[in-house]
Amino acid sequence: MRFAILGISHETNTFSPVKADYASFGAEGILRGGEIAEVFGDSEATAAGFLQAARELGFQGVPLIHARTGPIGTITKGAFDRIAGEMIDLLSDNGPWDGVLLANHGAAVSEEFPDVDGEVARRVREVVGPDVPVGMALDMHGNISQKMVSYTTAVTIYRTNPHLDARERAFECAEIVFRTARGELRPIQWLEMPPMVVNIVKQFTGEEPMKSLVGDSLHAQAEPGMVSTSVAEGYPYADVEEMGMSFLAIADGDLGLARARSRWMAQRAWHRRAEMNVHVPGVREALEMAERHLAAHPSDGPVVLMDVGDNIGGGSSADSTFILAEAQRMGVRNLLQTLYDPDAVRACTEAGVGGEVDILAGAKTDAMHGDPVRVRARVTRLSDGKYEDTGPTHGGYRFFDSGTTAVLETADAHTLVLTSRRDGNTSREQMYSLGLRPERYRIVVAKGVVSPRPAYEPIASRVILVNTPGVTTADLSTFTYRRRRRPLYPFEQNAEYAAAG
Repeated sequence: MRFAILGISHETNTFSPVKADYASFGAEGILRGGEIAEVFGDSEATAAGFLQAARELGFQGVPLIHARTGPIGTITKGAFDRIAGEMIDLLSDNGPWDGVLLANHGAAVSEEFPDVDGEVARRVREVVGPDVPVGMALDMHGNISQKMVSYTTAVTIYRTNPHLDARERAFECAEIVFRTARGELRPIQWLEMPPMVVNIVKQFTGEEPMKSLVGDSLHAQAEPGMVSTSVAEGYPYADVEEMGMSFLAIADGDLGLARARSRWMAQRAWHRRAEMNVHVPGVREALEMAERHLAAHPSDGPVVLMDVGDNIGGGSSADSTFILAEAQRMGVRNLLQTLYDPDAVRACTEAGVGGEVDILAGAKTDAMHGDPVRVRARVTRLSDGKYEDTGPTHGGYRFFDSGTTAVLETADAHTLVLTSRRDGNTSREQMYSLGLRPERYRIVVAKGVVSPRPAYEPIASRVILVNTPGVTTADLSTFTYRRRRRPLYPFEQNAEYAAAG
């Protein structure tokens, strides 16, 4: 049996002004053929799960193309047309196929298609016809649409956030497709979409309520006749109709069972909707909390501040200065953080290691993420920004690239890591590769909400979420939605949901 492996993976923040053009995908990586196995083969990413399934189950996995770029703004029409066109041409030219495996994200939006993942599934189905099984393995932040489900045979979604099971869930998806191709299964999917949003700050699956909702999914899957179940947390920074939580159940030939289990999961979540939207401290409040904690626990490790409004993994700018500026005003010492600022990196490169710089750093992408901060500092290190992490990371990725990177020791006793590419704080190797030991700092700023936890929770004495402004702020009332469903909780407090029998 021959299964095609391909995909386009993008988490689109429709509120970000930074467009995802073809060059953005090219810089991050458009992999073709053997390059996919070379980059992802030993990782824990989705494509690795597909490749593992091919080896262990005994089908021929044929990698065609995989395109991804970091979470930023809307995919341009030109980029989508070019990438999707190549995907479909490769699929058409290299068939026939016994199955198709799609390594997508689930929250991609282009200038033409609000549901890129659904459109890709439709085009794939058009090529292979109605009888070839098509599987799609998605991120837990996908805004799952009926279109995605209608044009696929099986959809699986990560069960962990931070995302540590991408490979496992992709293997499950491939196995369902494989067994379907062999005539052992007849998967029937049901998607339930209650009118609710879970705030990004309550999406950690290691805490309630998400911990129990994932448990509900496992409980439902254990029922006889069930094949797979999934909970999608949704991605609130994409202004699309299907934005919000969704629940997916796959049964073997039994639509009624799939529908009942999906609705049972949704109803359980609906009853806990108030728990999914809570207060998050602002910048000054969070810094004061950190100082009080450090005074009481001076030797227990750093306080890690999660910069919610500059969540790089959610499509933010990576150059927010709100926390840094307030730390300067308050006289907070011994703080470590990254800032995306190619111009400042060039100034540091010109000064050289040991050189002194007086620069305005950060907040140069847009006006939503603060003002540039004056920094007087000494350049202590320059690097190409490449590093590798073979341990557990969000999304299962192994190879990382911050671009040319400069390390600064500032006059106010902070350490700043300036990067020339947007790179999330999902691995401590980002710091270790620069000779920095984050566990020795009082405060570490991680630009994210959940994705930095595998890296920084093990060394943190406390983790504090900080509600900074920006395109990923926890305050969803600051965004103007034009496409979302109405009513939708918590935007409309009177929203109702009653799963039909």
